[in-house]
Amino acid sequence: MSDALRRGGRWSGALALVALAAFGKLALTLGSGHANAAPTTPPSMAVATDDNAPHRRPVKVIAPERLKLKTAQGEVLVPAYSSVALGDMKPQPGIRRAVIVVHGRLRDADRYFELAGKALKASGAEAETLLIAPQIMTTADAARHDLPTAAARWKNETWLGGEPAKGPYPVSSFEIFDSIAALLSDRTRFPNLERIVFAAHSGGAQLVQRYAVVGRADQVITAAGLHPVADGADNATAGKASIRLRYVVANPSSYLYFDAQRPVNLAHCREQDRWRYGLTDPVPYVTAQGDARAFEARYFGRRVIYLLGGNDIDPNHSALDKSCAGEAQGAFRLERGNNYFAHLQRRAKAQNLTLRHSRVEVPGVGHEAERMFSSVCGKAALFDTAGCDMKPGEAMTAPK
Repeated sequence: MSDALRRGGRWSGALALVALAAFGKLALTLGSGHANAAPTTPPSMAVATDDNAPHRRPVKVIAPERLKLKTAQGEVLVPAYSSVALGDMKPQPGIRRAVIVVHGRLRDADRYFELAGKALKASGAEAETLLIAPQIMTTADAARHDLPTAAARWKNETWLGGEPAKGPYPVSSFEIFDSIAALLSDRTRFPNLERIVFAAHSGGAQLVQRYAVVGRADQVITAAGLHPVADGADNATAGKASIRLRYVVANPSSYLYFDAQRPVNLAHCREQDRWRYGLTDPVPYVTAQGDARAFEARYFGRRVIYLLGGNDIDPNHSALDKSCAGEAQGAFRLERGNNYFAHLQRRAKAQNLTLRHSRVEVPGVGHEAERMFSSVCGKAALFDTAGCDMKPGEAMTAPK
């Protein structure tokens, strides 16, 4: 085992959870890299400016905790930061909310853990919130840090669309979220957990948006004997056996569309309907679930909040998706987000479906994860603070 995986001393005991056999006999444990089982905090911050730094360089920092995914093929490891050390096996009765924050293309989970932690502290909800920041590794990261063969790694940016890992087994990056949902559904560990929030900015938001469409968190929670609820729906009657789910998507470069119409007509673009811009030829994680047509209605019923920076309007941003499939969605991120929400509203109306999504423009903010999450509506979306009334099915401008 490498020094990166030894950091903090010996491994603590690990919790194993088995999800649905239909899901590849997937399970998850969290092992702490700290002998005293103290909450983990990131080491000195890696030098990075969101997605603008070269994203194909190996990461400088590997997170100390280990998510252990047990698959039918064998166990794989995913590094992570956590605000509560979970390897000590102690129940956490005070935790009522879990927020899973996903890094961007730089895979700088340390930075995202820190900026989400600042927003959490400002919200005043630290005592009741578990913050987890998984770190999705590439083959270059694994080679640079001499990670063990059990460490999951993806080729370049394929993890953004839920592609299978290159090693040690073909695990989808979506399965990381399934496994975290399984962990959090254990009532012996989290007897009072009420809500799970999946949140991300930029590149990570592309992954979370697709997961909100095709993810199995609902099925995993049901398999644990609990009742998944779209956050805000039936909250008055949701009991102790319920877990509310919410997805927060901030400033992604692109979205998954449900028909062939695009805001910009690029007749030559053959890729605009293919996965991850459309549902044609999706990844194995998706095909294993059967009829893709069912995804749309299910997605509309899930609670999704789109946070869009009012100043995220650079058509030449270094991390903007400049493929024809991306360009077909609009010139820059704010425009693409507005266009996508209009697409959802149109599709929901045509099919007489209730849209449980909200679009929030945060004025004066560009492509800046920290300012997005620390804004009034950012803290409301992640930590349920007051001051931003986001009505399902509607678009709004956030208060300053």
